[in-house]
Amino acid sequence: MTLNQLLQFINSEDKRLKKYYPDESPKERILSRTVKLAEEYGELCDEILSSTGDQRKDKLAKVDKDNLSKEFADVVIVVLLLAKSLGIDIKRALKSKIEVINNRKDY
Repeated sequence: MTLNQLLQFINSEDKRLKKYYPDESPKERILSRTVKLAEEYGELCDEILSSTGDQRKDKLAKVDKDNLSKEFADVVIVVLLLAKSLGIDIKRALKSKIEVINNRKDY
């Protein structure tokens, strides 16, 4: 999947989600997506603990190895939805940040 394809998905997902919350203000959307990001990040942390064996034994018994990659994907999707809600041009932001990183003296 290319970044452009991912961003097309984000646009369509944003439209789909707005149908479920038609009265949600832009501010409410930003806040709800921020909370959703915290939820997804917590789930990712849980899966990382499981993948390293640092989880309760009862949780380790239920580990599905595919969940870790799915939780990473959930975090990326919610981050991009939140960026869209905030009017962030993620392609430009990434390009700018990569330039900063590449220009560091330790490279």
